[in-house]
Amino acid sequence: MSHNKDYFTYLTIRKDLIEEELSVPVYFLDSKEAGLLEHTDTLNIDCLHSSDWNLKDNGMNTIVSVSDRSKKWKDREAFVYSVDFDWN
Repeated sequence: MSHNKDYFTYLTIRKDLIEEELSVPVYFLDSKEAGLLEHTDTLNIDCLHSSDWNLKDNGMNTIVSVSDRSKKWKDREAFVYSVDFDWN
């Protein structure tokens, strides 16, 4: 899927979660698997779509693009809970 970078919003895992060394749940669309995101210095999260309504049956309400050089992830689309992130 091609995206226009002008519409992305940069997200970070909430500072309090990072300080407590907690990871946040994620559901990757490419592998159709649930996983966990942990903060790394190379983690980049861009918002593709956010809604007040559930986009996934488990209550996840935001679609993001996740890249992390340390994990060799590039633009992996995923569902997340918006409450787990700070919007920058």
